[in-house]
Amino acid sequence: MTLNKLKDELQIVSHRGLPSDFPENTMVGYREVMGLNVAMLEIDVHLTKDQHFVVIHDETIDRTSDGKGRIADYTLSQLKSFDFGIYKDVAFKGERIPTLDEVLSLCLKFDKKLLIELKSPNLYPGIECKLLAFLEEKKVDATQVVIQSFDIECIEKLNTLGSIYELGVLCSKRKYWYKKPNFSRIAQIASYVNPNYALVTRKFVDEAHHHQLQVMPYTVNKLKTGEKLRQMGVDGLITDNPKLFIKWDDERLFDRGMRIRISQLIILKSNDEIL
Repeated sequence: MTLNKLKDELQIVSHRGLPSDFPENTMVGYREVMGLNVAMLEIDVHLTKDQHFVVIHDETIDRTSDGKGRIADYTLSQLKSFDFGIYKDVAFKGERIPTLDEVLSLCLKFDKKLLIELKSPNLYPGIECKLLAFLEEKKVDATQVVIQSFDIECIEKLNTLGSIYELGVLCSKRKYWYKKPNFSRIAQIASYVNPNYALVTRKFVDEAHHHQLQVMPYTVNKLKTGEKLRQMGVDGLITDNPKLFIKWDDERLFDRGMRIRISQLIILKSNDEIL
């Protein structure tokens, strides 16, 4: 299907695992995602004091662990001593911060594409080069990873470094509420432009598609919003609740299949009457 046509099937992207049911960005949530019909798992990465990639949304561990402080100020060993599950529920006590290596291994095992967001790249000089070197060392195929960031200069650097992986530029509501993204600039370095869902209009999608950019808005957690975006022609949805949209997508495809089957039966009946 071309980029300009209405999507029958959307790419459903699981955002931070399943944060409504599990501690966000933890292996227990990611393992649950592996059993779902999602196109990608979205994660956020930071670098530890001893230069290991860890998967966590915030720059600090304050909100999602029993510790406090910046990721960059801890070694991996120190970070692994904190509990990243108990903030959600005592049932998840003992969950540790995942490394990118652990999450990547899980995704490769279940053949799930990984959408990696580089958070605050300015805090970690050279993180772009380090990430590409890590993926190369792990022999990760070009089709298995997409890298995105709100920082367009970070994506430009990844492109300049010769990334074999598809790249994406995230567009925040704060930055682009009163101006549109420079689609031409983005198209020179990336394959995706992923906006806050409130920024999406039919004109936005059409212009992105004109520049051969796919559009996957974030963070879409309501069916009504998802259907509206689908009607605008987006290519995927980044959501905290992929189960909701998987069920919705399956029901739509079933209904479409039934309509096609009924149409076929009507045609057959008409042909029989003619004969």
